[in-house]
Amino acid sequence: MKFKHIVMALAAIFFTAASVSAQTAEEILEKMSAEMERGEAEGFSMDFIMKMPILGSISAHNQIRGEKMKSEIKSSEGDSIVWTDETTDWTYSPKTNEITIENRKTDGSENNNSDMSQFESISHGYDVSIQKQTPEAWYIVCKKNKDNKEKDDPKRMDLAVRKADFLPIYLRASVSVVTISIENYSLGVSEESITFRAEDYPSAKIVDKRQD
Repeated sequence: MKFKHIVMALAAIFFTAASVSAQTAEEILEKMSAEMERGEAEGFSMDFIMKMPILGSISAHNQIRGEKMKSEIKSSEGDSIVWTDETTDWTYSPKTNEITIENRKTDGSENNNSDMSQFESISHGYDVSIQKQTPEAWYIVCKKNKDNKEKDDPKRMDLAVRKADFLPIYLRASVSVVTISIENYSLGVSEESITFRAEDYPSAKIVDKRQD
């Protein structure tokens, strides 16, 4: 009886592993999307990296919760930290030790969740397939299909999804000569950690450009 129980236990482990590995790319993306939706309530963070010839690279560590966001930006033009809430943008320049305060920009490019649109577009206008998998992750290729008429969408995106929690490890794409990578997605950001506090920069010059 003991041997029988061992055999049954091993069989259960095998079939469980087989069911996980047999998932299609579409099923993996669906579960990834469901997990990422938790970011609406818990907040989330990610790194955004863009590389361009001549201009070099720009990287940003973004932390987002609801309408609030904090971005720590590094580029060849200089570093900066940007805080955003429902009404206001604060931008700190370490080079000049100035904080510029402005009314929140409302154009589409300033949407707090703009980085997320890349993940959301995968299931629309792309054919997806599993290129390979390891014990830790699935590596998925997303190829633009003929029904996708958006000229600015990349022809191909490469996505890695962690098996442990179905969260993305990275999403990489190229558009013309620009390469984009979104990496290190994680859940859990406190509102306090992304709220601007003037007392943290006591020596900074304040430039208030807000308009009534």
